[in-house]
Amino acid sequence: MRDLSAELAFLTLSIGKKYADEVNSGRALPQGAIATEVDASPFKFDDEEKAEVLRALEASFTTTQTRGYSVFSDFKPWLKDSSGSIDFYYWNRLKRYYLEGGSLPAPVVATLDAVTDQILDFSGNPLAAGLGSRRGMVMGHVQSGKTTNYSALICKAADAGYRTIILLAGITNSLRTQTQERLDETFIGKKSVFHALAAEPLPILTYSIKKRFPAYGTSRDKDFTRDPGGGVVFSLAAHNEPIIFVCKKNTAPLSKLRDWLIEQSHGQVITSPLLLIDDEADNASINTSKNPKATTAINAVIREIMALFERRSYVGYTATPFANIFIDPDTNNEMLKDDLFPKHFIKTLDPPNTYVGASRVFADKGDLREPMVEVVKDYVPHLPLNHKADHPVALPPSLLTAIRVFVLTRAIRILRGQGRQHCTMMINVSRFNAIQEKVHGEVYIYLQTLQNAAAMAMGPDALSDLVISEFRDDFEREFGDGDETFDAVRTVLAEAARVQPLTVNMKGGALDYRAHRENGLHVIAIGGLALSRGLTLEGLTVSYILRNTAASDTLMQMARWFGYRPGYEDVCRVYLPQIALNHYREINSAIEELRDEVRLMHDLEMTPEHFGLKVRESPTAIRITAANKMRTATQMTIAQDYSERHLEGYILPNSQDVNQANLEAARAFVATLGAPSADLSTRQAKVWERTAGRAVMTLLKAFRFSPAHGDLGPISGNVSLFEDYFNDRLRDEMKEWDVAIPHPAGGEPITNVLRPDLSFPLRARNSGDVVEGGFRVTQGRNRVADPDDAQIGLNKDQLAAGMQERKDKVRRGDKAFCAQRTRPLLLIHVFTTDGTTKHLKLSGPIVTLSFCLPSTKKRTPERSYQVNAVYRKQIEAALAREDEDDDDAVQAGEI
Repeated sequence: MRDLSAELAFLTLSIGKKYADEVNSGRALPQGAIATEVDASPFKFDDEEKAEVLRALEASFTTTQTRGYSVFSDFKPWLKDSSGSIDFYYWNRLKRYYLEGGSLPAPVVATLDAVTDQILDFSGNPLAAGLGSRRGMVMGHVQSGKTTNYSALICKAADAGYRTIILLAGITNSLRTQTQERLDETFIGKKSVFHALAAEPLPILTYSIKKRFPAYGTSRDKDFTRDPGGGVVFSLAAHNEPIIFVCKKNTAPLSKLRDWLIEQSHGQVITSPLLLIDDEADNASINTSKNPKATTAINAVIREIMALFERRSYVGYTATPFANIFIDPDTNNEMLKDDLFPKHFIKTLDPPNTYVGASRVFADKGDLREPMVEVVKDYVPHLPLNHKADHPVALPPSLLTAIRVFVLTRAIRILRGQGRQHCTMMINVSRFNAIQEKVHGEVYIYLQTLQNAAAMAMGPDALSDLVISEFRDDFEREFGDGDETFDAVRTVLAEAARVQPLTVNMKGGALDYRAHRENGLHVIAIGGLALSRGLTLEGLTVSYILRNTAASDTLMQMARWFGYRPGYEDVCRVYLPQIALNHYREINSAIEELRDEVRLMHDLEMTPEHFGLKVRESPTAIRITAANKMRTATQMTIAQDYSERHLEGYILPNSQDVNQANLEAARAFVATLGAPSADLSTRQAKVWERTAGRAVMTLLKAFRFSPAHGDLGPISGNVSLFEDYFNDRLRDEMKEWDVAIPHPAGGEPITNVLRPDLSFPLRARNSGDVVEGGFRVTQGRNRVADPDDAQIGLNKDQLAAGMQERKDKVRRGDKAFCAQRTRPLLLIHVFTTDGTTKHLKLSGPIVTLSFCLPSTKKRTPERSYQVNAVYRKQIEAALAREDEDDDDAVQAGEI
């Protein structure tokens, strides 16, 4: 088929102009509009070409994207009034590049335009007189288009009058280089190479008649340097156009840049307005290193650079913003004073509907969860999660399977006409370079085996070959329900198997997708840190990850498989251990709660300071709140907010004696309740109204949870965080409680479990595991309740309001119903297990508690806790960073 890019560009532009109102508002185009425009165009297509053009255009114009939400303070809009006097040269050129080049659908470009206008407006007018400082944060999703967003922001900022632009691009050379190349393509307009006789122009130059070029102080092959033979040699004031620096977040180049800027200012404040964009803003800028001094140095030099400028705006981009929200968390007051806290605005970015993200892959109801995720169980004998740099390497059988599946995905993509597109597999199993090199060698050897077999795949005895037989079994298991057949796959298997393994780390192995743009790069990328943040793996179809799961944000950033997979998302696969799957589910829920909080506080017109304080006291924060100075502390300052939350006792001491004591405490409590409420009790729950909060507190004090439970377990003496939260409200908001015993609607009623006159069937909780510190019910999902338990005791109006909030995504899951309550609800869960859980010591009826908690009007006070060893270990584990390829190299600044 001939190249149709020119025709597609013309049709995209003409349809976008004709239906601009629909495109800009996100509405669907009229039925048949695209086909009508294609038929009326001056182009002649055969049937195959027309089908391809219609498919591409329909995919483009059915893509939708909403504009997200924001919270802000001290904001005076200026852009709308100034836009008439601004020559948007760089932005208009980029907009045409996206639209006419066909790289972004028209609705996405429309949203990008509106959202970046808002971010630029928040960032402040660079031409306003006097001193000015603005700080903000943009929350995106992993691999969702943050680079596209800040590329557009840079273009608009340059047009509006920001003269100095600094982009902090991660902590690895590979990521900095990739980002520099992206900015070459979208902003600079030519390959950034110092002292080149003739810089190579890039395609974006064809989208404007006039040729203008910003200056650049870094290049594709060099970070900022003072070396006359390879660095910037001009002065800051020597250019009429803006100047951009793309710097690695490392003290050496940043300090050199700071010193050069000091020289440029001659001891005076720099009047050239500064826009500093911090990509992956939660990494290194705040607190990611095991060496607190190194972290402080990077943070300090960023702030020193900003202080040199009269007008300066800091915009941090991140998908995992925990560190940014919990800046300097000794006290709330200190957190709000920090120079990198997003004081002036927080903006969330919503991805297009074509984005493959964590919610689709890891949420319980995610549409890609079942086909995409493969749980790895055989890695421990071969390559455990915790290992040393000299650990012997053998590839787990599941990794061999994953490599075969990758070859199959490439074969399917060839059959779908995508054979000349990039196709990548990621293997991220160790932070050590030495281990990565050994894995590379083993993968190389195994690929030779696959390639030799694939070369004979069409031979008469091919199906009797062991390797081809494994390919066939893998295909039928993974892709047998698709349109392709294994006989068709065999015809292209030899081509599909021609992939190269490549180690990507500080020692080399750059993924040069641009050099293979014509025929595609087909590669198995093996690495650690270099694959864990920011770096885009083009055409990623299969991912195999075995990494320590302690640090939530680091683990989420390892998820390079998120992104856009047009025409092949159905063949993508992710291989990971159960513990990582559990953790991904939890951290996705935490991040979505954070985004929901922005939306809610946007509706309430609250500020980033309110947001920072609110979130810092939320359940998602507890392990992060400790931060730098708390790594080895025995005393911690914590403020925890449990409002609008269903707090479940999902970890119990693995002791039958403790369980029996808990059962007796529950019986003593239930004995005081009287008869259940006839109005509220149902076939699935016994319910009591208006129980004294002091009686509930007595039960809570008597009940023992595992110390591994961060909210209900004791952390200081015998006190839990929730107990203190409850105590603060015992005389007012939690003076009265509702109580319920949920149970199955059917089954054999059991008598005298909690009281002689109460009989009900018992639930079964057969899914669980014994972990350090106790019995975790339902294998790490942190649930003991059924999905509808949070609705127990609510009236019709409250239920309807909760359903609507959940539908509108104002609040998710149980939060939507907890928020409707006027009184807290105590749930007493009694269940059995089937006795098959390994090392489980509990038997008979097992009892635990959960708490559905309404909104609160009382701020949680900060308290200092002399935390116990178990809790301190949890904090240290949650703060652990396993994302360094080699600790010595990181400290030496070699990456």
